[in-house]
Amino acid sequence: MKKPDIKKPNKIIILTLILVVVTVAIGVVAIYSPFLNKSRSIRADILRQRERNVLAGNIRALGKHLKVYKKRIPVDRGVSWLLNEVSLMATKEGVEISSVKPGAPENRGRYTKLYVVMDASCTYYQLGRFISRVESSEKFLRVGNINIKRVDSEDDFKENTGGFRLFDVKINVTISTIVLKE
Repeated sequence: MKKPDIKKPNKIIILTLILVVVTVAIGVVAIYSPFLNKSRSIRADILRQRERNVLAGNIRALGKHLKVYKKRIPVDRGVSWLLNEVSLMATKEGVEISSVKPGAPENRGRYTKLYVVMDASCTYYQLGRFISRVESSEKFLRVGNINIKRVDSEDDFKENTGGFRLFDVKINVTISTIVLKE
């Protein structure tokens, strides 16, 4: 039996294969890997830039909201301004003021909290309209505490005497605001 002839590989084919493998290896190491890393870094930069753009948009939107709210905060006003505002609102709603006392201003960093305590008489309807006017004021005003007492529940109340009617109320209300220091 004759053994088949096993041909020895040709040296040119082996050198060609080695040259192809070396060229591919050099291409991968010298060209593909750096571009792959650069591509990843560029993608990461693009994502970071998108996040920055979103944050910048959010900051601009918040800035616009702050401008609107800043207009509603009085600047360098005193308690006398708040006294006048509250008295004017009460007069417009027909609330009879007995007394208005200013509270001590409270320092809160860039802001000062001002408040007044008012004693008055009115109807429930007038009271509701007055509170609505205070709370919906152009400037930030807040009704803090309110105590209501019906006038006809007092022992010495006599109907048709004095300036009070049945179901009138006496109120003690605290109204506050914040003032921006500049």
